[in-house]
Amino acid sequence: MLILLYSSLGLTAEQLTLVSAAGLLSGISMWTVDDDIRQFALQHQNYDRFFDAINHLGDGTYHILAFGAGYIAGRITRNEKLTEVSTEGLQSFVISGITVITLKSLFGRARPYMNEGPLSFHPVNFDNDYHSFPSGHTIVAFSAASVISSNFRSPAVYAISYSLATGVAMARIYKDRHWFSDVLMGAALGGVIGWAIGSR
Repeated sequence: MLILLYSSLGLTAEQLTLVSAAGLLSGISMWTVDDDIRQFALQHQNYDRFFDAINHLGDGTYHILAFGAGYIAGRITRNEKLTEVSTEGLQSFVISGITVITLKSLFGRARPYMNEGPLSFHPVNFDNDYHSFPSGHTIVAFSAASVISSNFRSPAVYAISYSLATGVAMARIYKDRHWFSDVLMGAALGGVIGWAIGSR
C-alpha cells in the first residue's frame, strides 16, 4: 500500500535515497545511541513548559485546523497561493498519517517509558504503548515544514519552519515518548513527503 502511495508522489531517486539512509541510520541508532540519548534527556527535565508548548506543533489536530482555515480563507479571498499551500498541507498530512500508522502497527516498537529497551519490538501491534517507530508528531511537523518551505523558498522560511519541526522532534524525546531513531525516521519521511507534494 505504501509503495503505491509513494509511487503516486513521484519521489525522486535522491528522496528515496534519503529515506533509505535514514532507515539505515535509525537502525544503527537503535543499537548505539538511543538509550544514551534517552538517559541524557531524562537527566535534564528542566524545560517542561517549553517542550509542552512546542510539542503541540506536531499534533495533527492543529495541522488540520491551520491548513483547513488557510484553505477556506484562500477560497474566500481568492488567494490561489494560500489555497494551494493549504491543500498541499492537508494532502501531506493525510499521506504522513497513513504512513506512520501503518509503520507503527507493523513494527510494534515499545515506547521508551515502557522500559523494555530500544530493541523491543512486537510486530503487528495495535497498542499505543508499542507505537514508537516512527514518530507521528515528527513526521507531521516535518511534512508541514517541507510543504511550506517548498512553496516559499527563502532562508528565513527554511530556518523558522525546520527549527520548529526539530523542536517537536526534541520534545518527543524529552517527554519520553520516542527514541532518537524514531524521530530521525519521522523527520526523513515527513521531509520527503512534504517536499514531494509541495514541489509538484
